[in-house]
Amino acid sequence: MAEEHELTFDDEVVAQLKPLLVDGNQLLLSYDDGVGPYSHHGLVALQVSFQLVVVGKDANVDDYQALIPSNLGPVRYKDYSGRFLGKQLHATFNRLMHVIKLSDEGEQIDDNVEVIVDASASQPAQSN
Repeated sequence: MAEEHELTFDDEVVAQLKPLLVDGNQLLLSYDDGVGPYSHHGLVALQVSFQLVVVGKDANVDDYQALIPSNLGPVRYKDYSGRFLGKQLHATFNRLMHVIKLSDEGEQIDDNVEVIVDASASQPAQSN
């Protein structure tokens, strides 16, 4: 159930994502299984793969029924993908590899979580 999980983004991941979460944009933790409009690859050779997808406030999120509380606000995910997620999730930036790593209290879940900004998302204001 959604209330069992909690997600903490480290400061570097917050710095990457927070500017994208404008005008009601929503954040999805998308299990990349080929289900739904934001998952295009399907299962990749027995590998568990997640993406962080930023979508607009009116985007189709019908496949993302569950919510995980996080330090960036609620994050939607496909309820059945919760089986891959522990209770205390952490998204940390790996400086050496320049990737986001998703882990829980016991193990690494995905060592290369891609950030995708969907066309439905409002864009952050550009500074000069």
